Amino acid sequence: MKRAFFVVLFIFLVSSVFAEDIEFTDSTLTQGEFESFTKELGVALSFNPMSPAETLGVTGFDIGAELVVTDISDNKKYWETLVDDNDPSSYLPVPRLHVQKGLPFNIDIGAMYTAVPNSNIKLWGVELKYALLEGTAATPALSIRGSFSKLEGVDELDITTQSGDILISKGFMMLTPYAGLSALRINGSENSDLVNFEDVHEVIYRGLAGLQFSPLPLFVINLEASIGEVNQYGVKAGIRF
Repeated sequence: MKRAFFVVLFIFLVSSVFAEDIEFTDSTLTQGEFESFTKELGVALSFNPMSPAETLGVTGFDIGAELVVTDISDNKKYWETLVDDNDPSSYLPVPRLHVQKGLPFNIDIGAMYTAVPNSNIKLWGVELKYALLEGTAATPALSIRGSFSKLEGVDELDITTQSGDILISKGFMMLTPYAGLSALRINGSENSDLVNFEDVHEVIYRGLAGLQFSPLPLFVINLEASIGEVNQYGVKAGIRF
């Protein structure tokens, strides 16, 4: 499992290089800029599936470390003024610890948490997945999934997300490709004395594609991309059984 340790270490080292505090420092920001910022940050804070459609079964567990990077508009004023050093990176990385547990009746539950290194961003989320089709050697698995996430640690900003996903996957030897469609609702509000913006409620739709690779017994690596108005790319390393 030495290889797994280095993958997990890499995930958190990469995230710590780019992390920055989020804070309001410019009173000239507009409502539209706040809405764009909330939408992009909300996507970065959403709870991505990072697993195929097939459920774990009653005795199953999936425990992993993830790094999800979001392609943000780093050249826009709202990012340049809302990060503490006024020099945002092109991608916003958010590491997560992600745990899933299989339950009876084709149900999985899960949770994730992160405290981003060198940043005031903390995040937690929960998920529920139900298999409409369990999948067999000849047929794919089909699941629906709901998730919720909440930003913590940024005193001047409240963001929550809710998503509904439909996922399909089919395993082949050590590989399990999967794909899905997602509707993501982002809710944001500010608590700053410097600005006064209306609350933001946005819904965006995305497609996602992923690949789970099992190079060793119990050890899995996931690669996932979510494509839409705001794009994301993720990697996960963990233990699944």
